[in-house]
Amino acid sequence: MKPLPQSAKQPYDVSPPVLAVGGVVYRTTERSQLELLLLRKRGGFWTLPKGHVEAGESYADAAKREIREETGITADIGQHICSVSYIVLKQGRPRTKIVTYYLMPAQFGRLQPDKNEQIVRLKWFPYDEALRRIKRPRVREIAEQALALLRE
Repeated sequence: MKPLPQSAKQPYDVSPPVLAVGGVVYRTTERSQLELLLLRKRGGFWTLPKGHVEAGESYADAAKREIREETGITADIGQHICSVSYIVLKQGRPRTKIVTYYLMPAQFGRLQPDKNEQIVRLKWFPYDEALRRIKRPRVREIAEQALALLRE
């Protein structure tokens, strides 16, 4: 019997998935123009705000907390958009990360990037421009799904 290749000897990761929530935070201007809130981290691309779910926290509460912490904006929880999963490295080991996204109408607040999260910029963009700024196809698709829900 042949020995297993080194890659097959790696233990199977049975760790629970990393749970996170994100929001498509939006507002309508006085001229009835839909705008999305995007953030950019140091050295990164424009993207949607998201963050982890704390133990014992509901997804809705986590989403509202993360948006407030990362952006300074208080937003309501709206309709579920979608959930996406992908692999991330945590402590050098691959883990499944599941992010659940919601529509989140902005209520009030002043844009204040969370420096602890290395967020260097926050900006409201008209919807079409926001789509052009979002470089990751998966994130752009989430924003497109959000618009489809808003138009229903």
